[in-house]
Amino acid sequence: MTGLLRWARRNQGPLFAALLFGILFATFVIMHPRGFSILVTTPAANQGLALAFAAMAQTLPVLTGGLDLSVGSVLALTDCVASHLVNGSPLEIAFGIVVTLLAGAACGFLNGLVVVVGRIQPIIATLATGAIFTGVAYLLRPIPGGSIDEDLGDLLTNETFGVIPTSLVLLIGVVLVVWVPFKNSTLGRGGYAAGSAEGAAFLSGVRVGRSRLAAYTLAGVLSACGGLFLALQTLSGDAQVGADYTLKSVAAVVIGGTSLAGGVGGVIGSIFGAYVLRAITGLLLFTGVSPLAQPLFEGVVLLGAIGLGSLRMLSNRNRLELLSAQETARTDPGRPLIKYVDNSVLVALAGIVVILLIGSMYLPAFLSGPYLVLQLRIAAFLGIVAAGQMLVILLGHIDLSIPWTMTVTAMTATSLVGLGGPWVGLAMPIALLVGVAIGLFNGFGVAYLRLPSMILTLGTNAVLLGLAVIYTGGFAPQTKASSLMRMLGKDSDIAGVPNILWVWLIGSVLLVLLLRRTSFGRKVYAIGNRERAAYLSGIRTARVVMTSFAISGFTSAMGGVLLAGRLDQSYQGMGDEYLLPAVAAVVLGGTNILGGRGSYMGTVAGVLVISLLASMLSVMQMPEASRRIIYGVVIISMLLLNGRGTRRA
Repeated sequence: MTGLLRWARRNQGPLFAALLFGILFATFVIMHPRGFSILVTTPAANQGLALAFAAMAQTLPVLTGGLDLSVGSVLALTDCVASHLVNGSPLEIAFGIVVTLLAGAACGFLNGLVVVVGRIQPIIATLATGAIFTGVAYLLRPIPGGSIDEDLGDLLTNETFGVIPTSLVLLIGVVLVVWVPFKNSTLGRGGYAAGSAEGAAFLSGVRVGRSRLAAYTLAGVLSACGGLFLALQTLSGDAQVGADYTLKSVAAVVIGGTSLAGGVGGVIGSIFGAYVLRAITGLLLFTGVSPLAQPLFEGVVLLGAIGLGSLRMLSNRNRLELLSAQETARTDPGRPLIKYVDNSVLVALAGIVVILLIGSMYLPAFLSGPYLVLQLRIAAFLGIVAAGQMLVILLGHIDLSIPWTMTVTAMTATSLVGLGGPWVGLAMPIALLVGVAIGLFNGFGVAYLRLPSMILTLGTNAVLLGLAVIYTGGFAPQTKASSLMRMLGKDSDIAGVPNILWVWLIGSVLLVLLLRRTSFGRKVYAIGNRERAAYLSGIRTARVVMTSFAISGFTSAMGGVLLAGRLDQSYQGMGDEYLLPAVAAVVLGGTNILGGRGSYMGTVAGVLVISLLASMLSVMQMPEASRRIIYGVVIISMLLLNGRGTRRA
């Protein structure tokens, strides 16, 4: 009995996920008109399998202390590859399956190389590679379609021996063939060791790099399993199909008990976590909840899951122990080539010159004054948003709720304008306050509950998406921007310079003064370098973190509101294109993704690189898919150029 209790304590995460799934699925079966029958279990198993594979894929990098934000993109890419190859003769089908899995392995291997050899943080690395994989998927399938062998699809989506869903047999087979050998191998144990204590593992002789590389490669294979099954299930390929899988895979991992700090957990809990999410979706449909509300519930489930995980951690450790456990190794930028100028800024400036020269070859007016002013106008929106992101990253955190913070605040402003009367004048201030409130929510979770910022803000983003979809019914609000929003976002009233540039300039000056001339700025850098040391020196670190996230919410709201003013409307997903560019601009400008080092002038240089690159690709008439690929490649290349410093403890 003692041994059983010890085993239960060690596996409480998977056991909790399994119990939760059992309760939810039993409720689902009771509510279903067909009850517990093969006609219910087989569709349920099929509909959750792709997510189960994605959750397994996410688990491996998380165990090593990382996170793979390209899981959904790899799944979509392999789904499109399968739609081209998995048909014809048995030999051709087998060849197509092998190529699909190899494509996933190649994607995972590339992620591992960038993270391990390039020493780029997994978040920014997989955000960039995800853009590349998505671009390749769109090149393969600009529109959904393709041809998949129907017999094989029927075989794998029906039953084995008439009673067991074949998809579950396939899932068990992958667990036995991929996960079990990896977990019990030297590489697998090295992955757990890397996630638990990388420094100690390295000093003990563990080949941490190889273990991480193997984990990311196998993650690509498992994502490919999800893409392959999805293609067999739908008998087609779709480049857009992976959009939701990244967030859901993270939610499944958390629900399954795997620690986001690394070193604890496994794929079994993640599989149950995936089917928990599937059961929740089924229950929502049966209880009459609109499908439009599902993103909201998914975000709430994710926030609830990480909240429970945080409570468990807080009950076992005091604040000082938490800060010590969350310390992360950083990179030394190396000796600057020019005194007082970060090498990253030099790389960004060189990139600007190269882009301007290439752009002028395709369009002579590329270097003209009016055209450059136009590019600055476009860059200003990104610059405003990136300002708040930089402040958060200086602390060693990240804000991934930018897209729907921008969208929700823009919709708030335009909706209030639609009410007329005094609401027109209050529209912009209220929208900015909403942004601050969102930032305060994120900051409270990160600062006081010690929730991982990347996961908390992803969940916040999902909740905001759900709220916006419920409010609008999936459409853009039928309203327009106020005269103030249009004046700031679109007009040019002073010396012919766009007003948005003046807003950006004033905001930039204020941020630079805040960071260089105030005690708050010094505290931000201190926390980013060593939060534990800052806490011991008497700095109220939680307040600084919370304030910084509030500023990030404000700048995201400002960017969204002014963008609505420029376009004279708000619409669904208007902030989606700003997340990767904002993070990339900050990092390209020399801000350490782990915090403690960076300047806003460097971020401005990064913003100009991103904006001019987009303009150059547009001038070159690159298709959208190719733009995504080049965009990701350029970002990774520039990060490799300026991010190869020596590690320090």
